[in-house]
Amino acid sequence: MDFEDDDFLDDLDKDNIYEEISKLKIYLEENNMIIDTLTFQLSKRGKHNEKLQCEIVGLRKDIEK
Repeated sequence: MDFEDDDFLDDLDKDNIYEEISKLKIYLEENNMIIDTLTFQLSKRGKHNEKLQCEIVGLRKDIEK
C-alpha cells in the first residue's frame, strides 16, 4: 500500500480499521479512568497535606507558649 496514493483508503481492510478504532476507544477509556483516579488521589493528598500544615502551625504555637 502506497500512502501517497489518494485512494489508499480504498485499499485498507475496513474490519481491521473498526477493530483498531475499538481498541483505541477502550485504551482511551482506560486512560481516562486512570486520570480520574489519580486526580481524586491527588486532591485527597492535598487536603491531607493542608490538615497536616494546620496541625504543624498549631504545634508551633504551643511550643512558643
